[in-house]
Amino acid sequence: MKLSKETLALIKNYASINSNLLLKAGNKLSTIAVGNTIMSTVTVPETFSSEFGIYDVNEFLGALSLFEDPDLEFSEKYVTISQGKGSIKYFAAAESAMVTPKKDITFPDAEINFTLESSIYSMILKTAPLLKSSDVSFIGDGSTISVVVVDKKNQTGNAYNYTLGTTTSKFKVNLKIDNLKMLPGDYDVSISSKKISRFKSKTSDLVYYVAVEADSTFEV
Repeated sequence: MKLSKETLALIKNYASINSNLLLKAGNKLSTIAVGNTIMSTVTVPETFSSEFGIYDVNEFLGALSLFEDPDLEFSEKYVTISQGKGSIKYFAAAESAMVTPKKDITFPDAEINFTLESSIYSMILKTAPLLKSSDVSFIGDGSTISVVVVDKKNQTGNAYNYTLGTTTSKFKVNLKIDNLKMLPGDYDVSISSKKISRFKSKTSDLVYYVAVEADSTFEV
């Protein structure tokens, strides 16, 4: 089998969340951060015939990159990556040696909903290091929803602010910038007062669940 460019991009993205990846039989991929702060699921075009554990995803991607257009043949203990007369035998890792999602997330009712466009998501990631911010806040003042990137410990610090939409609620939801590992794109965002957020892609079934920081406040 061959892996599409889209699937390779997803696997590379998942490597930024967790270096382990368990390919399960079927066409679903999922991953979870070691600290359980991020989880993601997605459907891919390929169908895997059996379970295969990858302990170091970047190493696996590096092996694939040695070939221009590799074929992959999975067996129980290893996958053969080949093109022409050359091949690499890449061995599977045991699930017990890896950090993998153990169950699906049942997302609770969300009090806060808005759309986060790709351009604004990109601006968040660009402005955070510039403003020395490790957090991003989604703030509702009873009238508008805004995204704010600022050092929240510095009341006079420089800040990036963008109005996302309207709301009748008051809240301040803080997320760690390091937990924003989504692929570039437009997302429907839902946030629950149970301290969890969901980013759903507008173009596929790709979903990321991101932990909400404990100092967030909700007056919804």
